[in-house]
Amino acid sequence: MIVFAAKVSVKKVVAGVLVVGAVALGVSALAPEVAETVNAETAGTEIDLDSKLRNNEQRVALLASYGWEVDPEPRNEREVQIPKTFDDTYQAYNAIQLGQGLDLTPYQGKRATLYTYELTEYPTGEQGVTANLLIRRSRLIAADISSADADGFVHGITEHPADNAADQTDPEQQSAP
Repeated sequence: MIVFAAKVSVKKVVAGVLVVGAVALGVSALAPEVAETVNAETAGTEIDLDSKLRNNEQRVALLASYGWEVDPEPRNEREVQIPKTFDDTYQAYNAIQLGQGLDLTPYQGKRATLYTYELTEYPTGEQGVTANLLIRRSRLIAADISSADADGFVHGITEHPADNAADQTDPEQQSAP
């Protein structure tokens, strides 16, 4: 039989409680955030663009939450290097990102993963339209819907062609002859 005896003072008890509390606080601060679970209930509501996207299911659910139905498997997944300085093309692309609350400038010179998904249906009926998600460390840093046709287009995932058509038919925005 082993007997353990210790003289315990109030100072030692308080110090022990503080150490245990500090360790618990450190573990909770350093532990990775619990991955957001995405299910059919969230499909009808927009997922915040700042949400962590740790897996394919979450990326597809993000697109679905903004009204984009895609083939669930990415057509392409590759690592890309964001340029250290932006030319006119990247500045125009970043303007699209800024319009939807994202910004590429903090990631200049960094690497990220580009996921490309094939849209199953685009509102104007065009074929071959893709959704692109640029992700760094499980964070969405850029997103677009684009067509690779010669007269193609690029717009953010929060924008829909139906929205643009409504703007163009608004009588207040039409100029008088």
